Amino acid sequence: MSESRAAAFSAECRVGRLVEARLGWVNDEADVQRFLVHLRSAFSITRDSVICADWRSAVVLPPAASDALLDLLRQGNRHFERSAVLLAAEDATFGLQVERLVREAQNRARRTFRAVDPLLHWLGEVLTPAELKRAAEFIALGPAQRTLR
Repeated sequence: MSESRAAAFSAECRVGRLVEARLGWVNDEADVQRFLVHLRSAFSITRDSVICADWRSAVVLPPAASDALLDLLRQGNRHFERSAVLLAAEDATFGLQVERLVREAQNRARRTFRAVDPLLHWLGEVLTPAELKRAAEFIALGPAQRTLR
């Protein structure tokens, strides 16, 4: 049985089309639905969003949360031009879990990364200079500096 923790996530749009999303923990479908509300709010600010997600502080999710997160990813497929998720290089188990979810979401515009530079390079192909600068700042805040809800 997995432990229950306080849900920890955020999503916002500060510059242009860039949606900044952090995920630390979700326990179940209800937490994922609250995360979805934050994402929808960020998506409402701009069309053709580009998502820069930092999930480096997250750990393996319980099955109910994982299943709900897959549904969230599938629902989100039509709301963005590109979506990049940064994973902790040292957490292979969670990384494999997320890579499976991304594959099952079936959108080639969604990718996972274990290093910052390739993530920023890939997003930089479609971001404005101001958006790319903000994406780099967002990632540089790091998982320990996050403001999660």
